[in-house]
Amino acid sequence: MTEAKQVKKVVRKIIEIDEDLCTGCGKCVTSCAEGALAIIDGKAKVINDVFCDGLGACIGECPEDALRIIEREAAEFDEEAVEEYLEKLKENKSSIQQSTHSHQCNCPSSQPMVFEGKWEETEITGDIPSALRQWPTKLTLVNPNAPYFNNKELVIASDCSPFAYGDFHRKILRGKPLVTVCPMLGLGEVELEKLEQILKLNPIENIQLVLMEVPCCQKINMFLDPILQTIGRKIFVEKTIIGRDGSIIKSQNG
Repeated sequence: MTEAKQVKKVVRKIIEIDEDLCTGCGKCVTSCAEGALAIIDGKAKVINDVFCDGLGACIGECPEDALRIIEREAAEFDEEAVEEYLEKLKENKSSIQQSTHSHQCNCPSSQPMVFEGKWEETEITGDIPSALRQWPTKLTLVNPNAPYFNNKELVIASDCSPFAYGDFHRKILRGKPLVTVCPMLGLGEVELEKLEQILKLNPIENIQLVLMEVPCCQKINMFLDPILQTIGRKIFVEKTIIGRDGSIIKSQNG
């Protein structure tokens, strides 16, 4: 039996989160390379002192100024423990812990908004046909061996993006299979394994990743990158970011 590693505590710099200011947006989590932060019950928390180096790289990412560096007694930063932790997360395909499935979500993306833009009709002759060529679409429900995935292209869309972008069928979906998922509430180990199987079992060469501009939607990038590294072939990714008002904010190749 191996002996438990002695944790030495010292007075040092470490991150502190003001929970009254924290909205649970997750920007600090994605900016912490050591994986020291996670969203738990809608608030950012330091999950283990040994993972926090106290340098404060996450502070500038917080839109609410909820993070600061303080000095207190804490376990020393352990780079080896960080590497082991990150490797474990990578193996489980669940980096930065899936800990935020609270139904009472405080993320800014869940706050109600009303867009008063004037509806403008464009000249259309007849009904606009659907470009959907399969069923189901939810990543949770699809079969990786389904014949519609026998395609060189795949659209991975966050649940909200097809509703927000009015021309989704014509500009993005046409001629491609589709999987939809909520990166915040519906992307666990089962879904990640299924996505890996879809990419391994089918001749997909291009992924069109369609996300909303909200911070929680960007999590899918952290989950997708490790999967792509295991596939054994180059898969081209084009990312499109949709604004909450339905506009295309950014489209980039990667």
